[in-house]
Amino acid sequence: MRQQLLDLRLPPDYGHGNWVRHAGAEEAQNRLALWLVHGGRLWLTSGSPAGKTHLLHALAAEHPHLGLLTIARSDAPPLRQVRTWLAALDSRASWLVDAPAGALPRASALALFHLMERAREMHRPLVVAWRGDADALPPECASRLKALERVDIAPPGSDRELAAVLEAAARARQWHVQSDVIRLMLTNLPRDLGALMEALAAFEHGSLAERKRLTRAWAARRIRAMREERQPGLVSET
Repeated sequence: MRQQLLDLRLPPDYGHGNWVRHAGAEEAQNRLALWLVHGGRLWLTSGSPAGKTHLLHALAAEHPHLGLLTIARSDAPPLRQVRTWLAALDSRASWLVDAPAGALPRASALALFHLMERAREMHRPLVVAWRGDADALPPECASRLKALERVDIAPPGSDRELAAVLEAAARARQWHVQSDVIRLMLTNLPRDLGALMEALAAFEHGSLAERKRLTRAWAARRIRAMREERQPGLVSET
């Protein structure tokens, strides 16, 4: 009897055990280790997807005194957003703030400014993780963000590191991906973490939608289909 595949999309497990320590993240992790001891206010950023969200979740899981806030884009009044965020932080001693990459609605950007001000006034050690153009933010938010100590994290550079991160990302979603599928992705897709993670999510969605197991043959067919569709930034022209 053929086994029925259920569409059970479990939330990612961002535990420390699934975090891959790679060369691009070494300096950032060392700086965050000092922050845990000495405090301060940091802006954790990157030029492309590099695992900032996973790193913040892993830190929060390892250190219960840290308050982790995940910001969603919203047009709600800034002060209302700040009140909600402060309640979520629940008077924790140190704050980790994970903001969505790219442009923020003006209301959310102003709320972030007020939150950074509250962290300063309340003497809360703070890490803001955000990737985007600071100059496109409202001036007060841009100024306050640039006043934080900037810490850059780079994506993994080697195939070995990329493979380890993809395998960890699959484990974080409690999803098994065979090593030959990972090798196929690294051979046929751009060696860019953002594009590879997008492809991995597309494979997960597609295999569940089709009730198919993610084998190398199935993945190869999907990659060919991506080439035919010419999905921008996802599949190389080679």
